[in-house]
Amino acid sequence: MIRMACEQFRLIALCLFLLFGVVSTNASSPAAAAEIKENIAVQALPGELSALDPPYMLTSEDTALGFNVYETLTRWDPDKKAVVPVLATEWKSNADGTEWTFTLRQDVKFHDGTVMTANDVKASLDRNIKIGMVAYDFVGVDSIEVVDEHTVRFKTSAPRNVPLIVSAQYGMFIYAKSAVDQPKEWWAAGHDAGTGPYKITSFEPGTRAVLDYFPDYWGGWQDGQFTKIAYAIVEDPTVRDQMIRSGDADMTSELPFDSIDSLKAIPSLTVEPFLPLSQLIFGLDNTNAPLDNPDVRRALAMSFPYDKVQKGVYLGQGRVSVGSGPTALWDPPADFPQNTFDLDKAAALLKKAGHGEGFELRLAAQTGSKEVSEAIGLWQSELSKINVKLTVRELAGGAFWDAAYNKDNKDYDVFVVAASGDVPSPYAWLVVYTDTGNSWLPAISYKNPTFDKLVYDAWAKEATDKKAANDIWVKAQRVLHDDAASIFAMDAPVIFAYKNNISGFKPNAPYSDIVFWYQMKRMP
Repeated sequence: MIRMACEQFRLIALCLFLLFGVVSTNASSPAAAAEIKENIAVQALPGELSALDPPYMLTSEDTALGFNVYETLTRWDPDKKAVVPVLATEWKSNADGTEWTFTLRQDVKFHDGTVMTANDVKASLDRNIKIGMVAYDFVGVDSIEVVDEHTVRFKTSAPRNVPLIVSAQYGMFIYAKSAVDQPKEWWAAGHDAGTGPYKITSFEPGTRAVLDYFPDYWGGWQDGQFTKIAYAIVEDPTVRDQMIRSGDADMTSELPFDSIDSLKAIPSLTVEPFLPLSQLIFGLDNTNAPLDNPDVRRALAMSFPYDKVQKGVYLGQGRVSVGSGPTALWDPPADFPQNTFDLDKAAALLKKAGHGEGFELRLAAQTGSKEVSEAIGLWQSELSKINVKLTVRELAGGAFWDAAYNKDNKDYDVFVVAASGDVPSPYAWLVVYTDTGNSWLPAISYKNPTFDKLVYDAWAKEATDKKAANDIWVKAQRVLHDDAASIFAMDAPVIFAYKNNISGFKPNAPYSDIVFWYQMKRMP
């Protein structure tokens, strides 16, 4: 049945699984009254699932699974343009935004049947903070206190928009206190400790993961909702394209943009180009010579073919970036000095910096995106005209991030990231460039104390005065632009394609590649 995809040997096991291996395992559940008709969905993920332990879920693929197994206290609602309740039902703060009290939803069960309390919330977030993978979100959060079984209080040393923070895509999942001390092997074996609508029942690294519906989910169940989600890990965009065309996948994303027209012509499919809060960044290591020279970095920013990439690679989808982070987040003023392609000026700057004869740059990119590869190729061609040789190496996700997280990196000069920030605020992107130990891309190694202060001043203002915060975000962006810390290429688009008998799918900009399967049904 899985036609062209099955021609690739790695997917043979997946083909057999999709045909024969999706028998329900819910028969032993005590919640027989909550059982609904079996309804299976197959989603082809564009990358590997690198972690199942909640605070280590730091890729879009990890959280695509994670948001169906775990839940956060709040979530961003794109229609209301505000955070809305999930595991918390309401919250309030003191006047200066330094103390926030959350009331928790009652009678929420974990997948092991135990009831969630404030102790679980505190234990989860304390562990997430201690592990530190998203420590930048918690900067200024001094303590999380249990007030009673259904109330937690956050105390901060500076104003913080805590309801926004705990809605983040990364590092905010709530899980059972009993799982906090489980070793990494326990999580890697496919165990979970969530409250979400689905539980993990099977996991094969690099190949697939399977979720079954949790009958005791606090939101309840109705016929038509999906009872089983099978995630197929398919890094090759061409194979994902084949799977959605053949009907062997119900949903996929990050498809080749030159497939849009032909996919739209298939009556059984819905194709949805989407502009999430995501950005294509060419992160420059500011300490590796010759990138330690600002004029060299400015020359590279002028050498990037922004319009060619937007029109020729993304076929008019998305938009050329103005600064760090998607333009929609910080409303840049009309006089902001946006970088544009100018190869003559780039060559003159390199000559001024003493590098007119050229040099070599070593670039690292993650595998899996046809568009990113093509964008790199276009830049590579332009760089060759000014005597800069760009050597490209594509890495699997784990190897890429091992290098990108290394602040002492000497192997690569440029890291290409299609970054999705974890909160809908410029902070999620600008914190990368702070020299505070809170960057999620430490290899950039940018250092500017003035910039650091602006970022944290604006983050504090987010709690009480959004307009004042935006004014400071713009000042920070100007500093970053003047120093040419990186190349901000594209507000990056994503293509979703899914069978048109599926209803309820709604992309949510801060959660760029996440499909919330509980919200969806298969129509008769």
